[in-house]
Amino acid sequence: MDFNEIPVDRLEPATLIEIGPNYRNVGILPWPEKVFIIGQKLATGTLAAGAIQEITRADQAIALFGRGSIGAEQVAYFKKANRTAPLFVIGLVDDEDAVKATGTFTFAGSPSSSVVLRFKIGGRQVRMTALSGDAPAALATKLAAAINADLDMVATAAAVAAVVTVTARHGGEVGNEIDLRVDTKVQPLPAGLTCAVVAMAGGSGNPDVQPALDLLASTWATKITHPWSDATNMAKTAEWLRVRYLATSKLDCHGFVFKRGTYGQLTTFGNLTNSPFLTAAGLNRSPTSSWAMAASALGVASFYLTNDPARQLKSLVLPGVDAPDEADQFLESANEPDLLLRAGISTFDCLSDGSVTISRMITTYKKTTLDVDDRAWLDIMVPVTMSRIRYDWSVYINLMYPRSKLVDDDTDAAFASRHDDDKDPGTAVVTPKRMAGSWAARCKLYGEKVWIEDVQRTLRESVFKRSSDDRNRLEARQQVVVVGNLMVFAARLEFQV
Repeated sequence: MDFNEIPVDRLEPATLIEIGPNYRNVGILPWPEKVFIIGQKLATGTLAAGAIQEITRADQAIALFGRGSIGAEQVAYFKKANRTAPLFVIGLVDDEDAVKATGTFTFAGSPSSSVVLRFKIGGRQVRMTALSGDAPAALATKLAAAINADLDMVATAAAVAAVVTVTARHGGEVGNEIDLRVDTKVQPLPAGLTCAVVAMAGGSGNPDVQPALDLLASTWATKITHPWSDATNMAKTAEWLRVRYLATSKLDCHGFVFKRGTYGQLTTFGNLTNSPFLTAAGLNRSPTSSWAMAASALGVASFYLTNDPARQLKSLVLPGVDAPDEADQFLESANEPDLLLRAGISTFDCLSDGSVTISRMITTYKKTTLDVDDRAWLDIMVPVTMSRIRYDWSVYINLMYPRSKLVDDDTDAAFASRHDDDKDPGTAVVTPKRMAGSWAARCKLYGEKVWIEDVQRTLRESVFKRSSDDRNRLEARQQVVVVGNLMVFAARLEFQV
């Protein structure tokens, strides 16, 4: 028998009973989901440089990142989608050489009747009352005041004559992502009045995401997002995620970075990286800013993939995300969604009520290192499912065989702590066959969860062998077939004549 606390040689009479768990029949081990938002903070934010802070309520982010900050908005959108996942934040300030993006509203004419006009800045609604006969300068002054009255807005405004100039609170290319629009879908402009909109542009100099990533070098993190979609930060993020997935790291994490853009801009964006562990996506002229879309998608993915890592996310709503106008949506008839998927861009469906649902969430992986087209890691469920299996299996091994000796199969030592029926093998000694038996038991659970399919094939093709070079090393090749999902239904519907 194996004992951890009771000595083998004892003369004094005693009844000694040690207590400990037997993990032989333990179910799937809980997945420790831990989400990180790397957000851009204002000078008014209290989150210190290099600090990691847990957040349980969305309003905590207002103080940490500063009111009207991108970071606060990221947290707000995540919390709309997911209130249960542990959430931690890191803040980065503007780059010292950053330039802030600007855009304009320019009024002309005069309203023929009094009306409440509606505008949107980064998806946030702004309202102002236009009186009959108001001059353009008066309207500009009212709009600027209405924008500045919303302290949670990620931009500020100033009026000069008939022009309202909107300026991002943050410096960097990220400010170019803020949408400006007259919300004519809700309230058309009255006769006699026009308002020309010039989109946000001119922002440059995003923060460098690397210092924030370095803070998490040895920290368990399962999902992450940041708002910077430029090529440099995307490359650094993809490399950081790659290293974390290595066998020597085993700190699996999946990233989400989005961008607003046309079909061509998003195709270019998707081709910046070729990562199985990074999801890139976007919409064309959505009122919602890209970092808010990413945070919402992160919240949805974190919740549902924790529940079932192998189940696709199709049809799930992104809370708070507004669909683009119909004229700005990607066309099925032009095959644009399919082509975006081939470029590594996840796709969405825009519903008639203005909400957005996930169509297919993928990674940016497209090719092998030999530049051969490959879909092995295409869907987000593949890396997430493999992470869950790797985590469960490695933890199970450590629970079952924490101090085991390793011997060859079919030797006398192999039976040192084995019951006759072998239903409850001891853990003092492990053999390749015994480890294979443990793998079979875990695969049965993975099959019951429908994470994998064809379990018997998995067991036939998995190999466990003691190393001939290192007698303390057990080597294995473990085959699994990740379960498929119904993505395409193709049929021929015929009528009889």
